[in-house]
Amino acid sequence: MKTFKVHHCNKKIKAAIKTEAPSNLALVKYWGKKDLQIPINPSISLTLSKSTTQTQIEITPKQNKGLSLDFTFDSKPNKNFESKIKTFFNRVVEYCPWILNHHFKINSKNNFPHSSGIASSASSMASIAIGLSQLENQIYENHPPEKEQKLKASFLARLGSGSASRSIEGPLVIWGESKSFKTSNDHYGVSVSQLIDLHKDFKTFCDTILIVDKNPKKVSSSMGHQMMNHHPFFSGRIAQTVNHISSLKEVLITGNLQRMIPIVEREALSLHGLMFSSSSYYLLMQPNTLKIINRIFDFRKSSKLPIMFSLDAGPNVHLLYPLSIQKKVMEFIKSQLLDCCIKVLDDQVGQGATWSFIR
Repeated sequence: MKTFKVHHCNKKIKAAIKTEAPSNLALVKYWGKKDLQIPINPSISLTLSKSTTQTQIEITPKQNKGLSLDFTFDSKPNKNFESKIKTFFNRVVEYCPWILNHHFKINSKNNFPHSSGIASSASSMASIAIGLSQLENQIYENHPPEKEQKLKASFLARLGSGSASRSIEGPLVIWGESKSFKTSNDHYGVSVSQLIDLHKDFKTFCDTILIVDKNPKKVSSSMGHQMMNHHPFFSGRIAQTVNHISSLKEVLITGNLQRMIPIVEREALSLHGLMFSSSSYYLLMQPNTLKIINRIFDFRKSSKLPIMFSLDAGPNVHLLYPLSIQKKVMEFIKSQLLDCCIKVLDDQVGQGATWSFIR
C-alpha cells in the first residue's frame, strides 16, 4: 500500500470550492467488506459522466478543536445524510487533521435519484473527498502531482463509501488487489488505462439507465455487504470474481464485446442472487426489471448487436453498448422498453471528478 504523508500544522484559511463527481457502475461487483472499508474482492467499474453529485464546501477558521459541520442536501437539512458525512469526517481526520481547525458548510445535490440502485453514495463521497484533497493543498501550499492528488482523494473517498474510491478517475477503475492488475490496491482505485492499453470502444462506451423505480431501496448496500460476510456462497463468489477480473482484462484490451456480455451479465445476476440467498434474504428486482432483461435477450438474439445489461443494488437496469450502435439501441428503447420504466437517463463513460475554487 502507498502511504500518504500526514501534515500537522495550525494554519487556518477561509476558502470555498465547488466539486462534481460522477456515479460509477461496477462491471465486476464489489460485494462484502472487511476491516474498515476494505473489499473482500476486487472490482472494476465504468465511470459515468452525466450522473453526478455537485457539492459546494465552504471552510472558515474556528478557535476550538473538534469536528464542526453543517450539511444540506438540495439546500435543505438532511439529518440522515449529515450523520453519514460526520462518520466519514471522523474516519478521515486521522489523515487530514486540519479538518478540526475549520468549520465546514457543505451543500450537495444529485441530478439522479439517490438510494435507488445508482451509486449515489459513490458520487457524493467522492465529491467531498476531492474537495478535501484540494483544500488541503491550499492550507499547506502543497501541490503534489495530479496523479498523487487523485490517489489520496480516492483513498479518502473509500473511507466514506467503498465504491466512491472508483469515482475519482475514469474511464474505468479497478479497486481491490488483483493478480491480474499488479498495482491494484485495496485502499484506493486506480485508472485501468494507466495499467493496460485500453481498447478505443471503452473510451466512449455508453450506459443508458432505465429507471424502473426512483424510490429509495428497502435494504441499504451497507446491510447487504454485512450479510456477505457469513454467506454460504462466500468462497465461490470470491473465485468467480477472480476469474471475471482476468477475463475482463483481456476484453478491455481486445474489445471483444461478445466475450464481455456473459461476464457483465453474470456479475449483475450474481449480485442479486447473493441477495436472494443471504441469511436475511431480500429482493430488489421488480417485475419490470425482469421484463426489460428478457426483452434485451430477445433483441440481442435477433439483432446480433453487442448490447448487455447490468444491475446495481436496486431495480434499475443499465443498458451498456458501444457508441457505434447508439442510434439502433435508442430505437430499441423507444419501441420496446419505455413501457417498463418511468425515466431514461442517457449516460456514457467519463473521466472522473472535477473541482474549481470559488473566489
